[in-house]
Amino acid sequence: MKSHKNQLLFVLLIVVTACNTKSESKGKPEIETAENIKPDTFYTIGFAGIIKHKREILISEVAEEVEYVTLENNQNSMLGNIMDVRLTSEYIFVKHNGSRLLTQFDRKGKFIRHIGTEGRGPKEYGLMRVFSIDENKELIYIHTNWTRKILVYNFEGDYVSTIKLDGFDRLQMVWAHDSVFVSFSEPHLGTEPFVFIETNSKGDTLQTIQNHIFWEKKGQNSFTVSYWGRNNFYLANNKLHMKGWYNDTIYTYNEENKIVPKVLVDLKECKIPDDLIPEKMSGKPLPKQCYWVGLNESANFIFVRYGSHMDKTKSKEEMEEGCILYNKKTKEGVAFKNKGEEYGFVNDLNGGPDFKPRYSNDSLMFVDVTAMDMKQYLDSEAFKNRETKFVEQKEKLVQFSKTLKEDGNSFLMIAKLKN
Repeated sequence: MKSHKNQLLFVLLIVVTACNTKSESKGKPEIETAENIKPDTFYTIGFAGIIKHKREILISEVAEEVEYVTLENNQNSMLGNIMDVRLTSEYIFVKHNGSRLLTQFDRKGKFIRHIGTEGRGPKEYGLMRVFSIDENKELIYIHTNWTRKILVYNFEGDYVSTIKLDGFDRLQMVWAHDSVFVSFSEPHLGTEPFVFIETNSKGDTLQTIQNHIFWEKKGQNSFTVSYWGRNNFYLANNKLHMKGWYNDTIYTYNEENKIVPKVLVDLKECKIPDDLIPEKMSGKPLPKQCYWVGLNESANFIFVRYGSHMDKTKSKEEMEEGCILYNKKTKEGVAFKNKGEEYGFVNDLNGGPDFKPRYSNDSLMFVDVTAMDMKQYLDSEAFKNRETKFVEQKEKLVQFSKTLKEDGNSFLMIAKLKN
């Protein structure tokens, strides 16, 4: 199954602005190291060693079952390319580039509503940078693009409030806990003091994670380079987790809501040198094996997605993408063996498409797949010849393929993980 999103690179031209807040100077000392962290709460994933040993990984090794949710396709619910997905106990929330509005479905895929309205006026947004969810209070936080606001809605789609932090221009901002938010901006000027900043709704800085990459500014514009597979935030165990683009450490909250280091993803020779990050625009060639990483996590596993940094000296065939499965209980990891340009769990449960662990929560991992990709796979010899544990479920997919339309909405493949 080929994905049109993987290896997709977008370059944002950013006008240089002062990334300071009205209260940054009042903030507490930045978090820098893993010192004084108990060994059982801080550990290392040996990325550079694990990727040298790849094998085929069956989805039955980590999951009990896989279900397919068809996202309803009607004149109101047509989706574009899916960019982010969140599951709650009752709903599916989808960020996509179709209507540009956050779209809400129930857990069976029935369309409910779009959240908010499109525009640049009060209570409106044209583009969202990122969204986050407080499931307990049933609130949705949308960080808008042009207006630099956080719009708050409830799960019924009603507008609740607008949070506007004067002088605060950050790449992404998400809800963390209570009335606290965390913002992210990787350095693009070369002078930014912090990568992550925790703030309250008044704009007061509470905690920070320090930036360690600095350089001399050369002009008024700079480029920020991002990849679809590289994320800055994810939820696990009901706590926000944070990882910068060029920092090897995952941070999260402890029981006292202090931001602490949790995991070191040790890239070693696979880490991009600080002086070669794209934002510095050095023009120098990159090392042969130099990867970005993106992560998500369940109760028992960490999924470390990785890919090659864009390098004009390399052809498309040389650009690598993959994933590491890390077992938090055994502290062992294994890398997926690629099939051509693709990787993923081999679905030996019901024979469906290979499963990329793009999203997860404590008990589930899930990924979107386009209707065209699903149709092509179910019509393929690979599907017909795949052996499965649940033959009757494979037969349901055979029958399903006969009515599947290639121009329909995407599906969610959802795997229930083993305890």
